[in-house]
Amino acid sequence: MSLFKIAVCGRKGGVGKTTTAASLASYFAFHGLKVLVLDLDPQSNTGFVLGVDPIAPGTAELILEQAPQPLEASENLFVLPGGSSLQGRDIEMADPEELSYAVKAFSDFKVIIFDCPPGSDHLERLGLVAANIALVCTNAHPLGIIGAERVLAEIRRRQERHQSGPKYCAFVLTQINKSRVFDKELPEQLATKYADIPQLSIGQNSDLAWATAQRVPLMDNSPSKKSIEDIEKVARWVV
Repeated sequence: MSLFKIAVCGRKGGVGKTTTAASLASYFAFHGLKVLVLDLDPQSNTGFVLGVDPIAPGTAELILEQAPQPLEASENLFVLPGGSSLQGRDIEMADPEELSYAVKAFSDFKVIIFDCPPGSDHLERLGLVAANIALVCTNAHPLGIIGAERVLAEIRRRQERHQSGPKYCAFVLTQINKSRVFDKELPEQLATKYADIPQLSIGQNSDLAWATAQRVPLMDNSPSKKSIEDIEKVARWVV
């Protein structure tokens, strides 16, 4: 099987990137794929919600060639936490290709997920350059949409210049509640401008929210079939 390297990004905070990354990782791991999640956020939220030590050596140390050991969150699911070290000058000055080189050490993993942070073009770019697939998250908030468009512009620039980065990308519409007018209009709004970009959606979901709040990987909580339908659709698009 090919190695799937997935950047989950969005530029704006609060659009469901971490929930999407953690839920997708748990889904793949539950179905027998060995998964590594790299948290690129100085807040280290992904490590926290997956139940590992969020301040352990992780992604920053990997970029700096210090060989950190991934932390096991569940069967087949491992994490390299983020943390404040990602804000250091050494990381800021790192070559955009550095993370892409570093993850070659993890060839025994079938899926690597990069949870990209909001508000840091450089950290996001490290994840994008290392990925071959991008999931661009947004909700119906105007700032979420603007952030997603900026990420997509970055991806397209890299593709046009034949630079390293995602070959495929899709929008992931998060926190969707179809009783709200803006949420109902979001798919059409994006399709009008980006007809060539697939759209996937993740609705508001109590099982996803519970897993995040309890720091337990989604599939460890025996979620209902309905609760994982949206995550399953995202996973099927990826593979």
